[in-house]
Amino acid sequence: MMKKLFVFSDVHSYFDALMDALSDAGFDDNNEDHVLVSLGDLCDRGFQSREVLSFINSFPEDRKICIIGNHELLMEDYINRGFALSMDVLNGTVRTAISISKEDDRVSDMKNNALWNNYKKSWRYYYEADNYIFVHGWIPFKKDGEAFKDWREASRKDFEDATWVNGMKAWADGIRQENKTIFCGHWHTSWGHCHLHHDGVEFPEDEDDFAIFDPFIDEGIVALDACTAYTGKVNVYTVEVDSL
Repeated sequence: MMKKLFVFSDVHSYFDALMDALSDAGFDDNNEDHVLVSLGDLCDRGFQSREVLSFINSFPEDRKICIIGNHELLMEDYINRGFALSMDVLNGTVRTAISISKEDDRVSDMKNNALWNNYKKSWRYYYEADNYIFVHGWIPFKKDGEAFKDWREASRKDFEDATWVNGMKAWADGIRQENKTIFCGHWHTSWGHCHLHHDGVEFPEDEDDFAIFDPFIDEGIVALDACTAYTGKVNVYTVEVDSL
């Protein structure tokens, strides 16, 4: 039986936007062959972290694939550190903690927070199905731009470093996987449309400019980060696979 994957990235706690996008894409909560694929950065920035996490956690493991993004790593750093830094406020990490915590001591509560810890159980650095690879930033590669002999055997640090990569730039620099299409997020798609496809601008400066936050698609890549905190939009891309 074919599975239909509904792929999205960088929701950043914009639950209503996610729901609208999934509805438009035809996602059916009750269809067991419909599978959610989050490419990371599910929370922070917006104000609906509780709703987003509750939604994702409501699905069994065989109906969701949750890739780790850099904002998932930022939350873990915040929890392990035990106190907030200014970057935790700027990145929205504290906002997520406030949204889903019950105690005044947010960090203490987060260590045992059911919503967050249930979400963590589904995390993975990448996922492969048929001819597709799903990551947050990009597949790991060496600092000099050289590809690993087998990136799947890269270290945990290499995978975590890769969550911060602009996948569209890495793809343009030749870091690719033969006969595979890599789905990524992390870097807003208007960057690729502007710098690589040479249409639109990164961000409009006046009413005559326009930015393109639709999926960036080319041979071997589908980038999906719609810069949701700016646009209020989530990109959902669907593919069918034989099995998971």
